[in-house]
Amino acid sequence: MRRDRQVQELIAALPAELREALVLRELEELSYKEIAEITRTPIGTVMSRLFRARRVLARAVLEGETA
Repeated sequence: MRRDRQVQELIAALPAELREALVLRELEELSYKEIAEITRTPIGTVMSRLFRARRVLARAVLEGETA
C-alpha cells in the first residue's frame, strides 16, 4: 500500500503536461492517437511526454530504493 501512495505522489508531482499524458495512457488506457486528439498535440509530442514521464518516475523509484 505504501508503494501505491508513493507512486501517486510521484505522478502528482509531474509537470501537468507529463502527468496528463501518463494518466490518459496508463490509467485510462487510451491510445496515443486518442491522447493526441484530447490534448490537441501531435502524436510525437504525446510519445515524448510519455517517455519523459516514465523516465522521471523510474528514476524516482530507483533513487527511493537506494536511499
